[in-house]
Amino acid sequence: MAEINALLDAITDAISSHDEERLLRCLAPGAVVVTPAGVLEGHEQIGWYFRQLFTAFPDMHNEITTRAVLDDSVVTEFTFSGTHTGVLLLPGGTEVMGTGRRVVFPAAVSYTMGDDGVFSSGRFYYDQVAFYRQTGCHLRLRRTV
Repeated sequence: MAEINALLDAITDAISSHDEERLLRCLAPGAVVVTPAGVLEGHEQIGWYFRQLFTAFPDMHNEITTRAVLDDSVVTEFTFSGTHTGVLLLPGGTEVMGTGRRVVFPAAVSYTMGDDGVFSSGRFYYDQVAFYRQTGCHLRLRRTV
């Protein structure tokens, strides 16, 4: 249990420090990370995703509020905070220029640790409407047939 807690602290600190190399060392080369924005497979895609976040929110910080460990898995709730000053790439390719707005919202992630002692998968959960609203995005509903 101490191992998985240390790994969770390491990846959370790497994300808050915007240290892509250290973040990727916490994940297996073939790790799969699922976010509301899409599925990321392997270091290249995961690194790209976090570079986008680091650019959009240069002062981004995640603070763990709770955690629960069960065998090789850990679930944690955290608070995401940052100022939207850089370009934010939305699913579908739309770019939102920095708004200067402060964004703070609760989120959760579950990680599973593989036999190699690093995370083999992760799933992020957060309220997308709250995220977009706080960044100043105007969402339009579009009916599909």
